[in-house]
Amino acid sequence: MHDELTRVVVMVEGSLLQAVAFGALLREISSDLSVLTVARRLDEYRRAVEARVPDIALLDVRSLHPMLLQVVRRLRETVPTVKIVLVVGAIDPGGAREVMRLGVSGLFSGEADPRGLLRGLKVIGAGDVVLDGVASGLVFREPGGPVPELTAQELRILRLVARGLRNDEIARRLAISQSTLKRNLRPILTKLDATDRAGALLAAARAGLL
Repeated sequence: MHDELTRVVVMVEGSLLQAVAFGALLREISSDLSVLTVARRLDEYRRAVEARVPDIALLDVRSLHPMLLQVVRRLRETVPTVKIVLVVGAIDPGGAREVMRLGVSGLFSGEADPRGLLRGLKVIGAGDVVLDGVASGLVFREPGGPVPELTAQELRILRLVARGLRNDEIARRLAISQSTLKRNLRPILTKLDATDRAGALLAAARAGLL
């Protein structure tokens, strides 16, 4: 059973109490996660990720400062299979674009709901990329560009995808079948000139649709 769990290394940029509380929260709200280590410093976090090679390396930080970007860059080189996920209190657009270029798998604002973050981690664990609505809007929106014309239903689907919901969860929310959902996803990708969900979310965020 343990082998089926998503193995996570966590770093919380804050007090020991905050770090312990965050790790305990993850354990409490999900039985699917195995929290291997909760670090408080970047060097401790980097060593833990490189030594234990978890499925997900989660960072809860105040800002995207240069030392953080350096650690992300190194981990992408040394342990490329690890999915790096950032929860950022104050998102700097330039820094966030940089971490996305480096290949992080998830970007969430500090306002992210814990259960929304958990849903996102499950999607990321399955190999997708997730940005929450606040993060994507702040980072990738480019005012003044052409806005793709999506139907109301397509917008609803797109925004549920951005929240990290799986196909079965989206279909249940919208009271449609999964096959109908898949048919509705195709024109969304076409209109946003994207080949996958991650590309669609980036294009939608740039257009201010999220």
